[in-house]
Amino acid sequence: MALPPAPKVLLISGYFDWFSGYQETVLAKWLGRYASTEVVAGDRVSPLFSDEHLSRLEVPRRYAARRSVQNGVAVTRFATSEVRSMVWSAKARKYINSREYDLIVQAMPGQILPLAATLTRNRSVRIALYGDNSAMWSHLSRPERLLKGVAFSFSKGIVYALVNCRAQRVYGFTPNTVSRLRAFRAGKQMPLLPLAFDPEEFYFDEGIRDARRLALGYDEADTVIVAAGKFQQKKRLDLLATAFKNLAPAHPGLRLLLTGTDESAESRELVERISEDSILRDRVAVLGFVGAIELNALFNAADIGVWPRMPAITIQQAMGTGLKVVLPENAWVGHLIRVGSGAYFNEAHDNDSVAMERAIASQLIGGSTTVDRRERARTNSWLGADQVARSLLDAAGLGSPPS
Repeated sequence: MALPPAPKVLLISGYFDWFSGYQETVLAKWLGRYASTEVVAGDRVSPLFSDEHLSRLEVPRRYAARRSVQNGVAVTRFATSEVRSMVWSAKARKYINSREYDLIVQAMPGQILPLAATLTRNRSVRIALYGDNSAMWSHLSRPERLLKGVAFSFSKGIVYALVNCRAQRVYGFTPNTVSRLRAFRAGKQMPLLPLAFDPEEFYFDEGIRDARRLALGYDEADTVIVAAGKFQQKKRLDLLATAFKNLAPAHPGLRLLLTGTDESAESRELVERISEDSILRDRVAVLGFVGAIELNALFNAADIGVWPRMPAITIQQAMGTGLKVVLPENAWVGHLIRVGSGAYFNEAHDNDSVAMERAIASQLIGGSTTVDRRERARTNSWLGADQVARSLLDAAGLGSPPS
C-alpha cells in the first residue's frame, strides 16, 4: 500500500541564519526530516550579529535572493527592506499566495515578514511562534522601558493581534513571553514551547571531551566552569568572575572558560580585569566567538555551565551535552532545569554574587561521571528540536511521524 504524501510545511521568518542555531533554523531542519519543508526568509543577516562575528565565521552580511536547498529543506530568500530589525518584501506575500501548504509556521512575527503569510488566501493551518521577552529591554532605564512598552503596543502589538486572529495555535518560548503577550493573543491560549537545540550538533561524546580537555590543558581532576555568549554588560559576566574568584581558593582544580569575546569595550574591560588579577589570570581562559562544532566540544570539555543573568540559546545547547547548568530563577529561564540537571539561584541583588556562588558550589559535589552526564543528556532531550518539531506537526493535526 502506498504511503500518504508527506505534509507540506512552510516556515517563514524575517531573518534566517543557519549558523545562529536559533529556533527557526533548528525547527526548519527537523521539520524537513518529517515533512516536505520550505523556508521563506529575507536576504539579510540578523543585526544581532556584528560584522566582527560574521567575519570570524566567514558569513556575508547579505545572502543571495534566490531559492536553494540547504540542510534538506528548500530556502527561498527575497530582497527585503529593513527598518530597526524588521524586514518586508511584497514579493514574499505574492509567492506564498501562489502556493499550497498544509502548515505555515510563522516564526517571530515581530520581524514583520511572517505577516506576509497572514495576508494570503491559503487555507493552511497557521502556527505562530513568539520569543519576545523583557530581557531585550532589561538594560534600559524604567522610563525608557515604559516608552518601549507603549511603542510596542501601537506597532508590533497590532501586528501580533492580526497574526493571531488567523493562527490556529500560538506559542511563546518563555513564561515571560506568554505573560507579556497576553493582551495580543486574539483569544488564543499560548502554551509554552521552549527554545530547542539540535541534537545532531549538541550531544555528549567522551572522546570529544577527552580530546578538547587535553588541547585546553586541563587535568583529569580539574572542574571546568564555562560561560558562552557575547560579552555584554547586561549578561553580568563580571559577577561570574567575582563568584569564581571567591570559590577558587577552596577548590584548587577549579577552572573558568569564557567564550564569545570580541572587540567591544565590555570585552576589553573584562579581559583586562582577568589579566590584572593573580587568581583569575592563572585559572581563566578566554576564547572568541566560535561555531557550533567547537562550541559543542567546549561544552563537552566543561563540567558546569553558568549564565549569570540573560537567557540564551546556548543554555539549551549546553544542556543537550548533559552539562550541569547554573541559572537565575526567573521567568526567562526558570522553566528549563529538571531534577538532576542543575541548580537555580536567586538574582534579587543585582550586584551580589553570593547566591550564584552557592549554586555553583552545590554542583561541585557529585554527578561528574560519564554515566551521570549521559543521564542528564537524556533528561534534557525534551528540549531537542526533533521532539519540538514533532509536537508542532501533531498540533497541526498532521500526525506524529515515525522515528
